[in-house]
Amino acid sequence: MKSIRNFIIFMTIILLFVGCKNSHKKIEKSELRFVFLGDTRGNYKLKNPVYLNEKVLIKFVNQIITMNPKPKFVIFNGDMVAKTAYTKSKKSIERWNEIFTKPIQKAGIKIFITPGNHIIDQKKDNVKVSASNYIERFNKDFPSDNPQNGPDKYKGVTYSFDYENIHFVTTTSFVSHRGFDNNEIKKNYFVQKKKDFEYFINRENRDWLLNDLEKSKSKFKIFFTHCPLYPVGPHYKDKKSLHAHEQNRKDVLSILNSYKVDLFLASHEHMYARVKLGPNNPKNSGLKKEIYQITLGSASAPMKKIEKRESMKHDVYTFEYDMLVADLVGNFIECNVYDENINIIDNFKVTQE
Repeated sequence: MKSIRNFIIFMTIILLFVGCKNSHKKIEKSELRFVFLGDTRGNYKLKNPVYLNEKVLIKFVNQIITMNPKPKFVIFNGDMVAKTAYTKSKKSIERWNEIFTKPIQKAGIKIFITPGNHIIDQKKDNVKVSASNYIERFNKDFPSDNPQNGPDKYKGVTYSFDYENIHFVTTTSFVSHRGFDNNEIKKNYFVQKKKDFEYFINRENRDWLLNDLEKSKSKFKIFFTHCPLYPVGPHYKDKKSLHAHEQNRKDVLSILNSYKVDLFLASHEHMYARVKLGPNNPKNSGLKKEIYQITLGSASAPMKKIEKRESMKHDVYTFEYDMLVADLVGNFIECNVYDENINIIDNFKVTQE
């Protein structure tokens, strides 16, 4: 009997351990929980192309809808499907909404989304779709709870909202070569010569961002957009991010610093990285203040392991499928990053200076 009792106790401890390891941390005093993730487009370059990595995405969705406490909302940060969606498999857009949008909204959780470069870089019937028209397509194809409070021509892709004591704000990361949105970049200065768009936050959106942050009275401010300001891995050499135009990056960072934005969330690079940007990170950056840049770039998108940027200090740098779960707890925001099997990748707190 004693041996049986000891065995039962042993198995109970093992089950408790497994349960703790493979479940989301429950924050008893959470005033607000939200989830952030991005990039689920499949590897369309394979011999048998994958337009959407359903298996991994479904795992993340199941995590979201069964969390305790339940998130108030989810932010999905772009590149839901591959750039071949209109020419190869429009069904991948419908399938993404079926797998992601419907079950989350059915669970009573709001969804805020942003476009990514794969949403812009589309063809239709083998004809290039103008990058300046992506906003209409994006709003039509991906239903969301996005506010319509951005600049007139950018409704649904540039917006802000408040929950509890946190102000959330986003702008589109892109500008077309010859569309209504480009009054700053001349043809001679295009970096993406083979594309129809640049990685760039234009003056209209920068002015709106400044005014939006200036009006905010919230304790915490979070800025998110698809592309990192400082790529840390796969894109830091190829200029396919917001470092493509150096002065533009400086202008955006100046706004974030001036209005004391506490956290910058990005996707785009298919990996996970936490970096505290500052005067000496990267070296000679010219930044006056520190700000966390968190890159959550694959909720199922294909990963290509590339060595990290040597001139930058990384707190965490890993190639894992990733999802951030954040809880507002009084004077700080506790952030836990999980993989698709609910293993913790990272934990950090956002506090004010």
